[in-house]
Amino acid sequence: MNKRIPRKKGQPANSKKHSDLYTDENPKGTIHGLGFKDVATAKASVAKIKSSGKTHAHKIQAAIAMEQRARVMGKTAEAAVYRKYINAMKKRTKKMEEDGPCWDTHKQVGMKKKGNRLVPNCVPKEDVPANSTASIPNPADTAMGPRYKAKTIHDRRKKKGDPLLLKRFRDYYNDKGIM
Repeated sequence: MNKRIPRKKGQPANSKKHSDLYTDENPKGTIHGLGFKDVATAKASVAKIKSSGKTHAHKIQAAIAMEQRARVMGKTAEAAVYRKYINAMKKRTKKMEEDGPCWDTHKQVGMKKKGNRLVPNCVPKEDVPANSTASIPNPADTAMGPRYKAKTIHDRRKKKGDPLLLKRFRDYYNDKGIM
C-alpha cells in the first residue's frame, strides 16, 4: 500500500504531489452518509453508493476510498464489505468493456471530438447515407395515396394565331418543309 503523502502548506488542492484519504477535494460530487463503524454501517454505505445515481467510475472511487479508510483504521471486516462491492463492480466494468461503448443497434466507427475530449463515434449498424432517398417512401405508393392532386396549368394569355418566328428561322423551316 502506498504511503500517505500529506499536502504541504500552500500546495494547491488538486495537486498530484500529495494524497489524502480524509480530505474531500471536490465536495460537489460527495456521497454523504458513508461509514465503516461496523459491518451493518458498511453494508448500508454500499447500498447508498449503489443508489447514488453517480457514474460507474464515481461509485468505484467512493468504495475504494472507504475501503482504504477502513483498512487504515484496522477494520478488516468492514473493508471486506467494500472489497466485495468493488470486485462485483470490476466484473461489471469488464462486461461493459467487452460489450463496447455503443448500444446493441449501433457500431463504433472510430472516435469523434465532443467538446475537448474524444468519445466513441457510434452509428447505426444498417446506416443509410444521408444523401440517399431510398428510405423515403413514395407517397403515391403508400396506403394514403398522394397528398396533393396534380393540377394542369393552362396558359391564360391570349394567343394571336401561330407563334411568331424570327425571319431566319421562318426561312429555314420553309426551306426544309417543316411548316
